[in-house]
Amino acid sequence: MNVNIESRQNEVSEAESHTDPMVILEEALTICKFGKFHMKLLCAVFCAIVASLTVTTTSSFILPIAECDLNMDIMEKGWLNSMPFFGQIGASLFTGFLVDTFGRRLFLVFGNLGVFICGLLEGTSQTYWMLVIVKMLQGIAMSISYAAISTTLSEFIHKEIRDRTLLLLGAFMSIAVVIVSLISWAILPQTHLNFVVWKGYFELHSWNIYLYVCSIWSLLAFLQFYFLPESPKFLLSEGYNEKALEVLRFIYTENTGKDEDSFPIKSLKCEIPNRPDKKMNLRKQIVRSLFEVKHLFDKVVVYRLLLLSSMTFVCLSTYTCLRLWYPQISTVVEHYYKDHGESSQFCEMINYRNNRNTSVTGEIIPTDICVPQVSGTETYLNSILLGVASLVFVGLSSILVDWMGHRPLIFAVQLSCAACAAGLYFTNSSIEIAILISSICALMQANGSLQGNIIVRIFPTKLRTLSFSIVMIVGRLGSLLGNILFPVLLEMGCMAPFLTLSVASICQASVVYFLPDPNKENKTGDK
Repeated sequence: MNVNIESRQNEVSEAESHTDPMVILEEALTICKFGKFHMKLLCAVFCAIVASLTVTTTSSFILPIAECDLNMDIMEKGWLNSMPFFGQIGASLFTGFLVDTFGRRLFLVFGNLGVFICGLLEGTSQTYWMLVIVKMLQGIAMSISYAAISTTLSEFIHKEIRDRTLLLLGAFMSIAVVIVSLISWAILPQTHLNFVVWKGYFELHSWNIYLYVCSIWSLLAFLQFYFLPESPKFLLSEGYNEKALEVLRFIYTENTGKDEDSFPIKSLKCEIPNRPDKKMNLRKQIVRSLFEVKHLFDKVVVYRLLLLSSMTFVCLSTYTCLRLWYPQISTVVEHYYKDHGESSQFCEMINYRNNRNTSVTGEIIPTDICVPQVSGTETYLNSILLGVASLVFVGLSSILVDWMGHRPLIFAVQLSCAACAAGLYFTNSSIEIAILISSICALMQANGSLQGNIIVRIFPTKLRTLSFSIVMIVGRLGSLLGNILFPVLLEMGCMAPFLTLSVASICQASVVYFLPDPNKENKTGDK
């Protein structure tokens, strides 16, 4: 035991003698270990991930049941699905810059509060256009917090377990899909949940109640981040070494139960010449941070941004639209089986549209009455299957990444995704469709987690959130475009969007060789 303590003290002395304060901070995070504080952080991150998923996913679940209340056709459904991404695109670059300027915590707190407020307004929506506008505003609020989630998590974790911890974000996203699917299953089929407050002006249906319930996750995230400290790496990069040291001592005490005075590192020896004055006004802080942005135009940084942005664009344009349209596709397949008593070839079922003037039993209904397609048990089970499959694939990738490395694993994932997308043409049962689409989404999510891991590790601390935001802006542009083009491609032919996905996956696999290796780039920690 004494030998271990002496060994650790020698490591601390060696770290403190190093000229780079970030190396000392990495050693300090290792001494803090992984414990109670990090569990609180992961709990807050999980709630924030679920909240962010509800922003982009709830629309897809209410499309079938709310189509009559909101009078939506297939193109209007596509626009509703894409609205959160439209809002995110407009705000992401600006918020990414501000997160790198003013810190992570501020935006995690107020971003989730904004998502909660918009969630309440969303549940109150009575018209299609009101819901569209609120969805766009909710997308803006989400972009304020989302850019800081992975950055914050990476900056509180020591480098030995950082890869595996960051891949938890993908697992959290998968679990979030299951949770949202279960909430949808519990509330949306309850068509008797109708509350008439003011007839013709303010009526609450099951989908309104569903949106209210989903907003609770952002409230939980807001409350948890409010009581968590700022990232020590951000504080250190700003020159606030004493504040960074206070945060490290707090983490050390939370995780080990020991007194703060027993923390072996006494100083981070931060010598930053441009340390900000506490009285520096907003304008000066922004101007000073703009000088940091000049490093974004370094040749190597620009090359990496272009490569990762293009890959993220392709990944999200295919993954997001398929995930968001999956409940609608599953509902169509489910109603086809109810009406015909048997399954058929994939294209025949996808091209099937229930006549809105004919009930499932074949009874003719007056033309002025709209009959919504209420999703059944199979649709929600398929969504849960998608989440479970994603969780399994992300878990496997977290194990295989240490053995294979990031680039070979991404290459294998992309080729597998292309094969699954092409295989949809040969399916002739709802089970086969569910397995293949779930596999595609799971593979794409694992790919997104691996790419996100690379992004937050190869860019320096002062440019990390901004770089991540730029990549995500391009990715969300892909999500926006994909959700708009999906119904257009579907009208051209049932396999058009899926063959496009297959070709896109092959294109991604072909450029994997040019990706940087984060393990070689980040051996000693952050810069």
